[in-house]
Amino acid sequence: MTVKDHTSLLEGKISSTIWRNSQPMFMAILLLLMYELLESGLIALGSTATLTAFGFTVPITAAMTALAVGTSIRCNNKVVKSACLESNNLSHNISLTLLTSGLTLLIFTILALIFSDQLLQVLGNNHWLATEESINAPKLAGEQSTYMNNRYFTWIFLGAVWQINGILRALNFSQLASNIMVAWVVLKGSLALLLLLPQSPLYFDSLVAISLVHAISDISFTLISLYILQQKIKLSWPSLNEFRAQCKQPKLTGILVIGQQLVTPLSLAILTIIAASYNHTYVAAFALIFKLEAIILLIPMALTTSMPAIIGFNYWTGHHNRVKQAYRYMFAIVLIAQFVIAIALNYTVDFWANSLCPHDSVTIHLKHYLTWLPWGYIGAGCVIVYQSTLNVKDKAISASALAIIHRLILMIPLAWFGFNDGEYSLYPALMLAHLLAGVCVLYFFRKVNISNIKKTPRQEQLAT
Repeated sequence: MTVKDHTSLLEGKISSTIWRNSQPMFMAILLLLMYELLESGLIALGSTATLTAFGFTVPITAAMTALAVGTSIRCNNKVVKSACLESNNLSHNISLTLLTSGLTLLIFTILALIFSDQLLQVLGNNHWLATEESINAPKLAGEQSTYMNNRYFTWIFLGAVWQINGILRALNFSQLASNIMVAWVVLKGSLALLLLLPQSPLYFDSLVAISLVHAISDISFTLISLYILQQKIKLSWPSLNEFRAQCKQPKLTGILVIGQQLVTPLSLAILTIIAASYNHTYVAAFALIFKLEAIILLIPMALTTSMPAIIGFNYWTGHHNRVKQAYRYMFAIVLIAQFVIAIALNYTVDFWANSLCPHDSVTIHLKHYLTWLPWGYIGAGCVIVYQSTLNVKDKAISASALAIIHRLILMIPLAWFGFNDGEYSLYPALMLAHLLAGVCVLYFFRKVNISNIKKTPRQEQLAT
């Protein structure tokens, strides 16, 4: 088995450690988020109706991606802890983690296929279809149904790519994980341009084309990633009895970690439901806005791929002062980066809004969004990175509480107030919610301060 030395995470300047481990994944995350925006942008080249139809599916596909990422985070956390506390049994634990994560997604896939139509109906999709022309409605409904079913059938492959990537990062193969992610996204982008760009000879004017892009790329890179992982660590597959024993173990932490990832798509779904009751133009705008949000939060997203391993290894080996230092650098990077991005976008609002969508009714929403929300992301960025590090320290309850406060307790009531106050008051209201969530991070950070921990991490692990 090939396992990289982890002393680089425990020694040397913490700023250099953060840069060395974050930089490889930065480009991978950037390309992934740019692909998400490219996908929505290509759909926006068609009619507003098609963009709206796609918008109703976004909360569901966001939940699918969130669950895939949630299982990846759980894999990453378990491998970090196993490498510190049970290094002799690492390969076996990785295999068990992969199998249980795959089983989790399989169960969700079956449930989603059963309730697929009901999910779209709850979002207000059927009511919107009823307002469309009788000729267009059946076509749009058929495309949506095929698109979603195809996405469900390939969900487990999407999860496998994320899970294996998280395991490689936990084993300190950051550059390799980045290269796999970049190649995966390049394949997605190439297929999207071939099938969705009107000038392409293979242009396929349907939502179904997007599902084909995901299916081909996700299945291909599941096989590639699994082969690479096998070459690196020589997976030791468990027996059926061992797998059953693993499934019977308490799953509270795993459920909380995965559940946290559902909080964001749940908030997006609620926003979509409320917006659809006011004006369907909101839903079309959200198809772009939800993708833009991830790109503007690129720096925090990139840090979530490296900081859990850095803080996790130092935490579980007792390097508490180094953990505090890592937190200081992490928050400083997020605050400065999001402030600079907010200023840059403030001066280029018209350019980005007009470039992203040709429909004036949607463009006006993008302008208001880019004017207000980037300032709120200063707080949201702190939430994202801090939540990811709480999980790796087995403080999933605190991380879950932070996610719920941010996305449900703060965002939804303030968004409802914004919808009722005026057509574009939603965006300053959401900005305020994100900033207040940043204040909550300060409270949680003080409450879960590592200097107040009475037990060492190893004693805490043995006690549980």
